[in-house]
Amino acid sequence: MKSVQQHRAAIMVMNVIIALLCIAAIVGYFFSPLLTVSVKLDLSAQDLQEIAGDIKVGDYDVVYPDPKPEEVKLSVTTLEFVLPLVGGDPMGDTEDLISEKADSIGDAIIPVLRSTVQQVAEETVTNVLKKEVADIANEKAKKVIADAIPGISDEESQAILEEAQINDEYFAEKSQVALDLLNSGTADIGTVQDFANDTVSEVFGKLQSTGREELSDLTLDEEMRQEVNDAVEENISDLADADGNITMDELIDRIMSEIGGSMGGRSASAPSSRITSLEAAAPRAEESSSATEAEEQISAAVANYIRDEIVTSSNVRIFFYITIGALALTGISMLAWLYLLIKIFVKGFSKNPAVKLKVPILFLGWLPFLVFFLIPTIGMAAVNMLGGIGALVSDLSMVSSLSFMTSGLIAFIAAVALVIIFIPYNIVKKTLALDLAPRLTPQEEAAYISQNPSLVPQSPVVKEHTVSGEPYLDEELFESDRKNDGHDDEE
Repeated sequence: MKSVQQHRAAIMVMNVIIALLCIAAIVGYFFSPLLTVSVKLDLSAQDLQEIAGDIKVGDYDVVYPDPKPEEVKLSVTTLEFVLPLVGGDPMGDTEDLISEKADSIGDAIIPVLRSTVQQVAEETVTNVLKKEVADIANEKAKKVIADAIPGISDEESQAILEEAQINDEYFAEKSQVALDLLNSGTADIGTVQDFANDTVSEVFGKLQSTGREELSDLTLDEEMRQEVNDAVEENISDLADADGNITMDELIDRIMSEIGGSMGGRSASAPSSRITSLEAAAPRAEESSSATEAEEQISAAVANYIRDEIVTSSNVRIFFYITIGALALTGISMLAWLYLLIKIFVKGFSKNPAVKLKVPILFLGWLPFLVFFLIPTIGMAAVNMLGGIGALVSDLSMVSSLSFMTSGLIAFIAAVALVIIFIPYNIVKKTLALDLAPRLTPQEEAAYISQNPSLVPQSPVVKEHTVSGEPYLDEELFESDRKNDGHDDEE
């Protein structure tokens, strides 16, 4: 009896764990998106220029770099899949769902675009500072060389500059230092003026290091310092705001406003229309009142573009059938876990509360994980082995990778946990079944024998007992054999 209680308690404890796994698997479908698709965009400088066109910040052309890859995520929850099926207009509700997701993609594009525009702004500023500071420093260097060595030719002057290592590599390093100053958030026109004067002074030091006697006493006097300040203010002012401050955030807002203004201020409810280049669209950036408004315009334009490409009657119908399939898979999985949960609850009050655990383990409990994660992930791995999406579909060359996730992962983890529990659970289950197997009492056994006399043997049953392993022999027979053996010896 004690053994039965122990085994039953062990089963009850494991049943509680299994019930919690069932609840987690079912509830997980509602607490995280049923399907999440992550698209990694790897844009080239040419891609950016085709999207945005040729734009300017003040008098400076925007320079497009090869930006870092960025990721955009699209998620659909279980309830969003359900709504079109319970509404009065399934196709209309499905179209609304697609439009809603187009809006969410437009919103998701904004931080990605802003991150990309930051790289554009940094590349543009680096290019501007390199050019302007290099021009100012080269101009002053050539002037002092010409003053110190009358009649020197341009070729000879350039040779001295090369000897002093005053070249593009040097100014590229200096422009990177200037960019770091701008990223500090405290830069203004005065900061750039000080930087330019320090660079000119450093250039003079490099000229002195050539060892030429004529260049040994070069100094940056006050008059030349003022000339440098005037040149910086004239050439760099387009990068500054009305207060003379130069910040990367302000430049990013200006470029975003250019892009937003070029998209014509379309709202999410406006008629669908493809995104146009900055040079081809109106109104211009001046008509965009703020960076926030520009971002809203960009988001709406992206959403409209997606609707224009996706929202067709055939695509809506296909997506509706996909919705039904997704819900069918999820429903099967949830029913498998619910069935196990109900069995645990019902048998929990019986003598043997053990249940079978195979239903959720054998695919039914983790179908969404299989369909929404495992199969597409393996498929994408095969596509990547063939060169990636861009190699197979040229129009998707900017998509470097796709990845998938699903709330079915929780059910899969629960199924794995069931597999781990399965072995000890089955051992205790079988032991408990043996403990609870029906046994006859002595009275029941006697009554049964009396009712079935044919089961009792009519001749006595002889049982042989051995101690040493030798066969048992009757003593009388043993004595007779011994005498016979003695008689034979005498003869």
